[in-house]
Amino acid sequence: MKLKFTALALAGATMLTANAQTEQSSSEIAAHRQAFTNERGANYFLSLGGGVGAMFLKDNNTPSLFDRLSFNAAIAVGKWHSPYYANRLKIVGGEALTYQSFAGTQVRNENYFLGAHYDFMFDVVNYFAPYKENRFFHLIPYLGAGYEYKFHNKISKINDAHTLTANAGLQLTFRLARRVNLFLEGEATYNGLNLHNYDANGFTNAFRISTLAGLSFNIGRQGFSVVEPLDQAYIDDLQSQINALRAENAELAKRPEHCPDAEAVAPVQQGNDRFVADKSILFAQGQATVSKDQLITVFDAAEFVKNGEGEVIVTGYTAKNESRFKGLAEKRARAVAKILTEQYGVASDKITVEWKEAGEAPYSSNQGWNRVVIIRSK
Repeated sequence: MKLKFTALALAGATMLTANAQTEQSSSEIAAHRQAFTNERGANYFLSLGGGVGAMFLKDNNTPSLFDRLSFNAAIAVGKWHSPYYANRLKIVGGEALTYQSFAGTQVRNENYFLGAHYDFMFDVVNYFAPYKENRFFHLIPYLGAGYEYKFHNKISKINDAHTLTANAGLQLTFRLARRVNLFLEGEATYNGLNLHNYDANGFTNAFRISTLAGLSFNIGRQGFSVVEPLDQAYIDDLQSQINALRAENAELAKRPEHCPDAEAVAPVQQGNDRFVADKSILFAQGQATVSKDQLITVFDAAEFVKNGEGEVIVTGYTAKNESRFKGLAEKRARAVAKILTEQYGVASDKITVEWKEAGEAPYSSNQGWNRVVIIRSK
């Protein structure tokens, strides 16, 4: 029976370690040092924005900036694959004003453009800071590549053009609500990589700088969960304990099943001299809530007491790295005692509740085992 209880405790410890997210990992560690879940269909966004743009290079630099400004608009859909990395497809359109100096005067061409580019976005704040879903401000540089179509020129001698584009930009995002963000974005686009021979008739239409402002809407499930890997030292410690149990079991198997010299078997004593083997209820880091997979251990202890076989002592412990959680050992012990009385009907006068300091932890080989409440016979 003792081997069975020990194996159950080992299984419970493994489950708790694999599933628990510690307070330290969620509030003190930079996001790029952690692993996050990437759920399909989660963390999508849709952006709508409008602003102005201006053409640069050669004769476009001669007129004042205000004379070169024209309206631009954009719509984008994307997905955050982690708190600091995203992709988006952005469709842009608007008017471009280009200039050529001719006989001491400035001749202006007006044309429209429509394009799309695929961007790679990097959230600087979320990369270096601990992850927070409700963070107010984000600084997001990005790079992209795509296609653009220039058409409807005011000067008829200029043909329509199909070009490849390269772009870079910086976005500032401000959280307004859980699903709504305000963004400000500046972008530089090189769109002079023509796909066929293109005669611009002396006008330069290859480099645009634009600014946008708008709203971004979070779509579907939002947020990331930290994936806490198992500590290798902890795994090695568990494996060594399992090996020790196997060796002990093999040694016990060598003993004879019956005692040949015994003529009679002593009767089993009934009453309060019976005892319950130590039962361990394990807890997550910094937590005092008994998880469902540990309830079977509490139930076994309750059955021992309810069958009139004695009283129990419930002792709470904490690991050394939980010293910042004041009163945690007491909370754990009382949580187990509460389940014994309220859920399993054990009389309170049959339970003694006590707790120990971190320096009095029962196990020295691994801190994970000291996040525990132990139930013993009184």
